[in-house]
Amino acid sequence: MLAYVSMKKSVIAIVLSLSSVALMSAENPVILYVGDSHSYGKLGGTVEKNLSGVSSKVVMHASCGATPNTWLGTLKYEKTVCGYWMKEGETEVRLKEHQTPKFKDELARLRPDVTIIQLGTNIAASSKPQNAQASIEVMMKAVSTEGSKCIWVGPPDANSKVVTRAKVIEVNKMISNLASKNGCEYIDSLKLTKFPANNSEGIHYPPNLSTEWGVKVSAEVLKIIKTYQ
Repeated sequence: MLAYVSMKKSVIAIVLSLSSVALMSAENPVILYVGDSHSYGKLGGTVEKNLSGVSSKVVMHASCGATPNTWLGTLKYEKTVCGYWMKEGETEVRLKEHQTPKFKDELARLRPDVTIIQLGTNIAASSKPQNAQASIEVMMKAVSTEGSKCIWVGPPDANSKVVTRAKVIEVNKMISNLASKNGCEYIDSLKLTKFPANNSEGIHYPPNLSTEWGVKVSAEVLKIIKTYQ
């Protein structure tokens, strides 16, 4: 009987210890963020600044031209030649050319509590955006397998000949449906942005509007993270 009581106390102690670890993690969550050229710009810096207010363990990666396949390392163009940014603690790297890290390697290295994926514009640049469905699901399932909470930031409004608003709407709907299917929270950037009519580039936002988008995305992300704690 005494042995049983002792064993029961040990089990309770282990459970309480694990709960304590989970609580500590929730109070200072490890956050992994991966994105494309939008995050290389003011969007990424704005989100990083706001996330750092709730966590000292924020790791940011942005790779210009990235799609899910780029981050999964399944295509030959994993190396970006138009801009890479990484920030982890006091370490920050900003280069024109850099090998895009493997998403699954970063998940394994960091064991993040929260994983944020900001991708979609380069999917919309494809002639057949629906071909990206499988790679999107692979990323979402990888987050789930790691035990991390998944947040996907969808593509913003656009107005170029390649990334048309119609294609962005198509991609937005596709990723939203996949997020719902795979237990990933979805932030609809179409509701947060409006591409300026006087900007002929059609895809990338000027610094002030990119920052404004970042403030809105940060608010949505922080609201979601709060529900995890």
